[in-house]
Amino acid sequence: MGVFSLVLHTHLPYVRRNGVWPIGEEFFHQAAVESYLPLLGVLESLAGDGFEDAMTIGLSPMIAHQMEDAHMLRELEWFLGQYELRTLRQTTNYEGVFRDEFRDLAAHYARFARAQGDRLDSLTNGGIATAFEALARRGAIEVIGGPATHPYLPLVREPALARAQVELGAVEHARLFGRRPAGMWLPECAYSPDAGIEGLLDDAGVGHVVVDGPTMLRSAGPGSTFAPRRIRDSSVVACARNLDVTYRVWSPTGGYPTGKWYRDFFHYDVEVGFKNWRVTSIRKPVSQKRPYEPARAEAAARADAENFAALIARTLEDHERESGTEGHVVAAYDTELFGHWWYEGPVFLEHLYRTLRGTPEVRARSLRGALELLPEPQPVDLVAGSWGFRKDDRSWVAAETDEMWQSLGEIEADTIRFLDKFRDAGPGRRAALAQLAREAMLMQSSDWPFMVLRGRNVDYARERFFGHRDRWNHMVELLRSRIPDDLIARKANEVFEVDN
Repeated sequence: MGVFSLVLHTHLPYVRRNGVWPIGEEFFHQAAVESYLPLLGVLESLAGDGFEDAMTIGLSPMIAHQMEDAHMLRELEWFLGQYELRTLRQTTNYEGVFRDEFRDLAAHYARFARAQGDRLDSLTNGGIATAFEALARRGAIEVIGGPATHPYLPLVREPALARAQVELGAVEHARLFGRRPAGMWLPECAYSPDAGIEGLLDDAGVGHVVVDGPTMLRSAGPGSTFAPRRIRDSSVVACARNLDVTYRVWSPTGGYPTGKWYRDFFHYDVEVGFKNWRVTSIRKPVSQKRPYEPARAEAAARADAENFAALIARTLEDHERESGTEGHVVAAYDTELFGHWWYEGPVFLEHLYRTLRGTPEVRARSLRGALELLPEPQPVDLVAGSWGFRKDDRSWVAAETDEMWQSLGEIEADTIRFLDKFRDAGPGRRAALAQLAREAMLMQSSDWPFMVLRGRNVDYARERFFGHRDRWNHMVELLRSRIPDDLIARKANEVFEVDN
């Protein structure tokens, strides 16, 4: 009947040495413990049972860098130790109404922490990103990359900086993994025909990307999400998310994780930080929610995985009956949905693949593997779009972010000017010039305006954006100064230790 590709996009903003708790490195620690390490466990289990080319894992250069960073890994070990200590506090201190239930939950969380700690300790040949790449080299999955600092590419005003984002993303991927990526995740699935994005990807050797379903449907009409398509006259193939399938798991209005047995993400014990409640009902206040029951939640995840597998098969069957051709269904999500936002997500994923193995009509493959099975992609004049809430740029561009975008436009233009002016400078000024470019690219991260417009961690997002601008200005001062070249190098390297 057809091919199914699951794509998990793994990305966090660059938080290394930029805040710890509650905002900063805590983002990474929570995602690593609840999503990245459990997902590695799922993939190792599937690979051990002979599953090949199961899915595509996208690692943005910023998350891959942090996954391999010695400081971040040391802090992650400390975080896991504190996690287990908190389970002891819940075991010994809680005397509330659900004392016995919460003590049982503390034992569950302690086992979970030890399992993730053991998995982290087993990574002897590198960090978390290296472990994903090792699975790729075994043929279990595909790993793709992304532009350097996760910019919203259609809004990068300077073509040279857009090119640098794509090329440096490929270079960083090669530095970490020994090879350039065959595919890239376009940040926010954002595309515009005016930005020349496919040409940049072509030049970087990138062969396939993901776009959102409505982008493809507006470009090629009904049913067009079932076939990968080549973007214009490039060799870059766009694979479109099938939202009818994707949204069954998670959408702007709901999905499986809203089920009554699943752990409630939003309510937690203020003393120890554990989430001890189940959803119960999305309309009930916390005072009416029931204690979380892991066994029942895992059973619900397995049932939902079977439901999702049936939906995939039915969708492909309907397409083949109506079109006479095999189809390709792409479901793509943020990796952090599985485990961090939806605690039972890893259980769901493993059972989904074991269920699909018993559904021979559906071949589960990575994007690369699917392209090898499907007919030659036909060209499409792709229109502008994103996976934002309104499928355009309004999740990033609004009155609240005008100052950020105006400042960024000025910084981009001046960065090009300084790169040209000081290209033949001495080594100290070249170090400052490199850091200036690095700060400009960190400002380009799509995370900052998104956080502002979501109304979450707004102060942190603004501090980070304008903090990078301040460090950019500091590099300008160094470039223009008359202080000795070796002192400029030392001052630039001090900033590099924070933003590298």
